[in-house]
Amino acid sequence: MSEARATLLNEDVFGSIGRVREASVDLVIADPPYGLGKDYGNDSDRLSGEAYLDFSRRWIDAVIPKLKPSGSLYVFLTWQYSPEVFSYLKTRLLMVNEIIWDRKVPSMGGSIRKFSSVHDTIGLFAASRDYYFDIDNVRIPYDPVTKRARTRSIFVGKKWLEVGYNPKDLWSVTRIHRQDPEREDHPTQKPLEIVERMVLASCPPDGSVLDPFMGSGTAAVAALRHHRRYIGFEINPEYCATARRRIARLGEPDAGAAVAASPTSAAL
Repeated sequence: MSEARATLLNEDVFGSIGRVREASVDLVIADPPYGLGKDYGNDSDRLSGEAYLDFSRRWIDAVIPKLKPSGSLYVFLTWQYSPEVFSYLKTRLLMVNEIIWDRKVPSMGGSIRKFSSVHDTIGLFAASRDYYFDIDNVRIPYDPVTKRARTRSIFVGKKWLEVGYNPKDLWSVTRIHRQDPEREDHPTQKPLEIVERMVLASCPPDGSVLDPFMGSGTAAVAALRHHRRYIGFEINPEYCATARRRIARLGEPDAGAAVAASPTSAAL
């Protein structure tokens, strides 16, 4: 069996983040509870107000020391708390982008007292100005009509016309529906397409991804499909089991069981 590139731990990140070596991680992908009262099999999403912001500051302080100087962090948030969380992150890291994920929710009903919320907010932050970023890995090809329209001499031979354009900071990707073949039993599963873009752009080949809130394991799948190493923490045993099944379908071994069984094991 090949050496395990994945370590999936059914543990609370606050109690176990010490297993991860300082300045060893290329990319953090964080999808924390949003503080909206979702049922994750525990009370992790029932914090609100200052309690939620304190929770956010705690996990941010826990994971930032694990980033390499060239490392980056993406965080999924809801608009209710993104301003405060982004403000805190900006005291610790360089803010690179605010990305809007348009979930492509169909126009059906909704509140009559406000505009319907159909997006999540994603922050991209970096440990330094020398952060790793490979735009060529995530360029979007131009369609044939657009390419034909760019036949004037000033466009001939332009690299960007052949390799595609830079994704903008508005990502229109359909949410995971119940009938979607990608769907797992998790209330806020993120589309693989989004997380793969993060991995390909912000984690070098053979680099490492840290996921403090693993959920159903989408970041694990994204990392392993593209030959990156992965460390994930998840307190819900059912979600952790789901993530392990997903990487097993990729033929990837999991080093997490051995690590969890040895409290004195070496740092990851």
